[in-house]
Amino acid sequence: MVILSVAFIVGSLSVASGIRNRNLPQTNQITITGSAEQAVTSNMFQWRANVASTQPTTSAALAQLNGWTAQIRNALVGAGALNSEISFGSVSVQPNSQATGQVTSFTESQTLTVQSTRLSAMQRVLGVSDLLLARNVPFIAQEAQYTFNGLKKLRPLLTSEAAANARQRAQAALGKQVKLGKPLSITVGQVSVDAPGSVSYGSGDFNTSSIPKIVSVVVYATYAT
Repeated sequence: MVILSVAFIVGSLSVASGIRNRNLPQTNQITITGSAEQAVTSNMFQWRANVASTQPTTSAALAQLNGWTAQIRNALVGAGALNSEISFGSVSVQPNSQATGQVTSFTESQTLTVQSTRLSAMQRVLGVSDLLLARNVPFIAQEAQYTFNGLKKLRPLLTSEAAANARQRAQAALGKQVKLGKPLSITVGQVSVDAPGSVSYGSGDFNTSSIPKIVSVVVYATYAT
């Protein structure tokens, strides 16, 4: 009898709970993604390279390195770069040892950066790499980078447009007969910077290889219906 009584009580509570939940107002909602994008043009050029010399002594390596950096600067200026756009880092020294531990030579290297807002003028500067290599200057250049420094101002504008786009899409999905309610949550996704024709919304991509770019923002919104 005790077991039957407990089962009866539990069953009664479950039914009562079900009746209460059925009488509560149901919250319907819709979750949707909104997006916005804008075409921009890169406004900063940056090109990094490295040059290194290996010689039996540090003085010999430094002398050769200094000669090469002078040639590099002259070539860059001759191609249209300004002295103020060229910067050299400090010289690093690496001793080279044999298996016995004896130091046989020293490698001294230096990095350089060309940074400019004059993007059109920099196209000729990029040709310096082949010129220096032809002169036996070990100019090891990285790929040039093109960036847009207006993302901080652009992001809130695109976020607002993406939120408006999400609301429009949610209303379109529901149809004209259903009124879209207030937003329950809005999450802003990552800003993406891509080359035209290869936009990847919400990926967080940061393209630096193309001068024209597409900046995009996505939002994930949930609305009451």
